[in-house]
Amino acid sequence: MGGILNPLYTAVSWVMITFHDLLAFTNNEDLQWSVGIIALVIVIRIILIPLFVKQIKSQRALTALAPHMKEIQKKYKDDRQKQSEEMMKLYKEHKTNPLASCFPIIAQAPIFFALFTVLNGIAAKTDEGVAAPIGRGFLKGEFLDSAAQATFFGAKISETLLVDSTSPQTLSATTLSPTFGSCT
Repeated sequence: MGGILNPLYTAVSWVMITFHDLLAFTNNEDLQWSVGIIALVIVIRIILIPLFVKQIKSQRALTALAPHMKEIQKKYKDDRQKQSEEMMKLYKEHKTNPLASCFPIIAQAPIFFALFTVLNGIAAKTDEGVAAPIGRGFLKGEFLDSAAQATFFGAKISETLLVDSTSPQTLSATTLSPTFGSCT
């Protein structure tokens, strides 16, 4: 999977390093990395707005068709073939596709996976718990070491939120994950 997503790792790390370098005038590595990561997430969200809008429009179109779909299901409840044909005709008539609301989610997934992988590489540790950051894209060498040491309000950026279950600070990944919507 890493080979396929390498261009995305490179793009994500390049944006983060670019924001880091733009803030070099502050002479504050912690601020540079913190704002760089925040700006990276904002840029990714802005880039994904068109996909999100397309997903919302598609979901609304399907919601508007729901009463018609129920009618067809009721009318042809015993004939699955005819029901499918009528549903396809309805979709064609209203220029909508039931899978159109799923495509934007699928398209966003690799981008969020690349973001997670690059940021998680900063926090990588060995089995013994020793910090061992993994470089991805342009985030290697001096940049990687600097990012791994940076802090945000006193907390190390490289500390992971996905800690073992024996720790009292354990946070659930589902609590922190973005909401993608549904594929219905």
